[in-house]
Amino acid sequence: MRVVFILLLFFCFSTYGQQVVPFQQIRYEEDYSVLEKDTVNDWYSSLKYLKFNNGVYLSFGGSFRVQYLIMDNEGWNHALRDKDGFMLTRWLLHADLHLSNKVRIFAEVQSALANSREILVPVEENPLKAHQLFIDYKPFSRIPLTLRAGRQELSYGSQRIISVRDAPNSRRSFDGVKAIIRKPKVNTDLFYMHAVEDRTGIFDDTSSPDLRLWGGFSDISISTQKIALNFYYLGFYNRRAIFNDGAGIEKRHTLSARIVKNGRRWRYDLEGGYQFGTIGNRKIAAWSTAFATSYRFNEMAYSPEIGLKTDVISGDKSNTDRKHQTLNPLFAPGAYFGMAAPLGPSNLIDVHPSASLKLGNAASITCDYAFLWRYSTGDGIYRPNMIPYFEFDDTPARYIGSQISGVFIFQPTRHVSVATGMSWFNSGEYLKSVTVGNDILFGFVSAQVVF
Repeated sequence: MRVVFILLLFFCFSTYGQQVVPFQQIRYEEDYSVLEKDTVNDWYSSLKYLKFNNGVYLSFGGSFRVQYLIMDNEGWNHALRDKDGFMLTRWLLHADLHLSNKVRIFAEVQSALANSREILVPVEENPLKAHQLFIDYKPFSRIPLTLRAGRQELSYGSQRIISVRDAPNSRRSFDGVKAIIRKPKVNTDLFYMHAVEDRTGIFDDTSSPDLRLWGGFSDISISTQKIALNFYYLGFYNRRAIFNDGAGIEKRHTLSARIVKNGRRWRYDLEGGYQFGTIGNRKIAAWSTAFATSYRFNEMAYSPEIGLKTDVISGDKSNTDRKHQTLNPLFAPGAYFGMAAPLGPSNLIDVHPSASLKLGNAASITCDYAFLWRYSTGDGIYRPNMIPYFEFDDTPARYIGSQISGVFIFQPTRHVSVATGMSWFNSGEYLKSVTVGNDILFGFVSAQVVF
């Protein structure tokens, strides 16, 4: 842990005169070619832009995150009580080599460790993996087309369906090919991927033939109105799908659209999608809608912001017919509805008010309260990986429970951030009818360095 504190102190009190390139959640989206004409020549600028020749340069970067977590009554079961908590650490180190204006190679390794965790799972414990390794090729000079092949992260739109899965510990990647078109106001990706299967060994992650993803995503920007439009089609194949109405080979198609506006005060995000296809001998007909809005009081002290989110997500009506209405979020983030209860966004109704304050330029605090119901009493609830939480029970209860959370974030520099928070999940009638129904208490402290 000594190295952690050294890194934190170093980046807290270090200042740099070179041009600032914003860090992105997906690091291969950063462009350090702007440093070519920078007059500052220190060790950090050399790390981010090491020039060999005209158009040839190498960039290094990475991040380190450490988290201490404690959870009481995990899975709403007192038998899973965690008295001492556990620690998650993660290193990500990458190299970005631009061989010319047409060819680029990006490589990233990841180490994710779960200390004092009694049961190890790959999303928390993956000691060393080749997380990303791909090559980009731009075949034309006047057409903004990039062809990409190899292992890579994917993230689109609100990340409700395809995300990097940053929250648990080990981030998600895919093996495949992608065509990327970038224009000033329209960005489009077309891709075919196999999900990378996470394992708990060293360099043993493999491309899964049983999980495939293909499709296209388009992002349209209307800058005059600060509006963004997203449209996408996704195809999904899972040879070993398991739902409350049975198992089978899943062939699912998703059509979705989203509109987002980020104003100075008002913000809103509206998304809807429909899924069709087959799972075994059952026909899929699932859907979801999600709406989020917020208003910021910019002139008031601490710039308070209030918000409201709501989701309506279909679930299966009966486990005895040949119809399947459970929405599959495919590769959603691990903590979609909150920190304490990692529920997958399927068969749910969610109402989620929130409030936040800015405590100066470097700190903020956010509180939210989520209320959750089952959409259909003919279906249960699911984990983020779409495995049913409990053996199906035809209880008529709908109310799952409520979760109140609070998070404090302090970011003294763009390189360093620390956070702490707590969450309490109050079990509702449904949970008490299908499980022990103990309330979950969750807390965490984390620190991260990005460079």
